[in-house]
Amino acid sequence: MILSAKKNNSFLLYCFFLVVLFIYVIVKLYGKATLPVHEWTMSDWLVNYEDGGFKRRGITGTVFFVVQDLFGISLPIQVFIVQVIFYALVFYLYCKLLLAKKIDWNILVLLCSPLCFMYFPINLSYSGKREIILFTLAAYFSLGKMTVLKEKIFLVLFCAGLLIHEMFYFFLPFFIAIHTLKTGEKKYSFWMLFFALSSVIMMILFFFGKDVNCGKSLEFIKERGVIFGRNNIFQFKFSEGIELIKKELISYSLFILELLAGILMSLYYVYLFYRSKFFDLLKFVIVSFIWVTPLYVLGIDWYRWDHIYSMLLFIIVVMLLPDNDNNERVTFNQNPSIKNLFVFNIIFFIFFFIHIQYDARGLSLQKVQDYYLSKFFNHLQ
Repeated sequence: MILSAKKNNSFLLYCFFLVVLFIYVIVKLYGKATLPVHEWTMSDWLVNYEDGGFKRRGITGTVFFVVQDLFGISLPIQVFIVQVIFYALVFYLYCKLLLAKKIDWNILVLLCSPLCFMYFPINLSYSGKREIILFTLAAYFSLGKMTVLKEKIFLVLFCAGLLIHEMFYFFLPFFIAIHTLKTGEKKYSFWMLFFALSSVIMMILFFFGKDVNCGKSLEFIKERGVIFGRNNIFQFKFSEGIELIKKELISYSLFILELLAGILMSLYYVYLFYRSKFFDLLKFVIVSFIWVTPLYVLGIDWYRWDHIYSMLLFIIVVMLLPDNDNNERVTFNQNPSIKNLFVFNIIFFIFFFIHIQYDARGLSLQKVQDYYLSKFFNHLQ
């Protein structure tokens, strides 16, 4: 359907909003990169092999060290540059995926749900982590024709991604689903090869990978000009995470409910407009949810796992939409806008925003209240 003048203006406004969102995130990430004391996100990127040898996630820090030695670029600025590149790719590839389909306003609302693109500004303290590489890989894999060469490239990149962060493995079903939707067939040989290679790398990491911090990581990184506060990956203890989950069981339970809310929004949309594909999507959601469950046991960043799951599920949902024959122009289908979905998304955003602030303020509603009251009165002065 050709865009009417009113719809065209609304869509241009939506695109402008995405541009502003991207710029806002980049500006904030630059602010984080120039802080005198860094915390979790920066430390996660700087895990390295220099302290203790081969370990999970160590490849990025090692590469950053080499670049610093060769070109003198500070570690925080290197991390910032990588974040900018991959955020730009995420925004570009997700928009390109939408352009390849006949879309409606409902799918645009889903893109800006608090667990998808709106997560970036909501949780800036923990945004910019390595999942942006996973999003880029998934979006790239979902675009264009699926060729044997592309399959080989994907296998290499995904396996390399496991060395960047092992959590890629827990989202493996999404890539099998993307491959199935792209090819229209069940290519078991490719799936088994994909699963086998990924599992072998995971076993190597498990049996031969050393601890993230072998005792000298903070010292090595400090010598390279980066100082961390108490909240960093090198000083984190798994036992502390378990105790935190037990202590804040209600808050962590809400993260599960929020993920379910995001999933239900997607299922509701598909049920209304693409009912013939609903049960296939439902079965996939069940399988992928079971597959990702161990991640919620191994890591305390439940909001992060929610975000990753939702971003990848969005790709699956978009791939269910009819193709746009003229992918040089935005084409809307005839689906009416669901006002209830829009209203629910706003309520969901407010609730999730408050919940994230509660988590970021030391799991205290009083601290959240004090923080915003102080901001309010500072603006009045």
